[in-house]
Amino acid sequence: MRTPRLLAPLAALILAAPLAAAPTDMALASADGFALKGTLTLPAAAKPKAKSPVVILAHQFGSDRTGWAPLTEKLLARGIGVLALDLRGHGESAMKDGAETRVTADFMTSAKAVGFDKIPADLALAAAWLRKQPGVDGRRIGLAGSSVGAFSVLLAAPEVKPVAILSLSPAGTAAFGDSARDRMKGALLRSRPSVLVLASSEDKDAAENAQALKDLPGVAVDLKDGKDHGFAYFKDCSDLMAVYFGEYLTYHHTGKRYAEGHARAAAAPAPASTEGVTSNQPPVEKKAAPAPATK
Repeated sequence: MRTPRLLAPLAALILAAPLAAAPTDMALASADGFALKGTLTLPAAAKPKAKSPVVILAHQFGSDRTGWAPLTEKLLARGIGVLALDLRGHGESAMKDGAETRVTADFMTSAKAVGFDKIPADLALAAAWLRKQPGVDGRRIGLAGSSVGAFSVLLAAPEVKPVAILSLSPAGTAAFGDSARDRMKGALLRSRPSVLVLASSEDKDAAENAQALKDLPGVAVDLKDGKDHGFAYFKDCSDLMAVYFGEYLTYHHTGKRYAEGHARAAAAPAPASTEGVTSNQPPVEKKAAPAPATK
């Protein structure tokens, strides 16, 4: 298990974006009758029969899968595919047992009506589907969530078995029932992925959840000043997010260092700043990661 080390120079990771393969539609039925929809997009294979790592994306309340566009293009540029879901009650995932069941502007009313506490199980269902798709490396799966999606991906970790998780403003704790925060911590302790949490100090629920996670093994927390929430971080941090997944889903897997192939042409630039990032473990040497188990 590895602790996030966000010291790689961004300049060494600027890669030409490969063309994406034709998207694949996902349609699944949840255990309680929701018709779940999503889109799988893989980068064009550099080699015949090559398999790509994939990040499963869980959006925030009131949004849909298109909200991840700023990160999607950066992941595809690094050879990482994406499975973007419309969460239950959102977008095209608003039909339950043949009747429309859609969220409203009220978070807790919506949470009860559509069952936000079942989103982690939906993510596990999507991960099982994903690992059966051609061109997908089932050993290299990541999870990314925003707000209620961010809390959900943390709870889903034991079933999904991701290599790495990005959690943007994990919030909506009340929607997940009693002892939700303790169950969130327990899920990470059981699954031991690498985790990066971004939250703002004035975003109360998200900040409290981030603080609760900061001393767990393999978790790095960046608690920022202000009130930014979820997708608002794309403006300043989307490169950081792509670098993070690039390290844990591609570079660790191959054993390559970030600047390998670039250092021959020029001296390595100074490391990117990690101000605000806290972690309870020292940096680790980059090496190939053992393949995680698949379900």
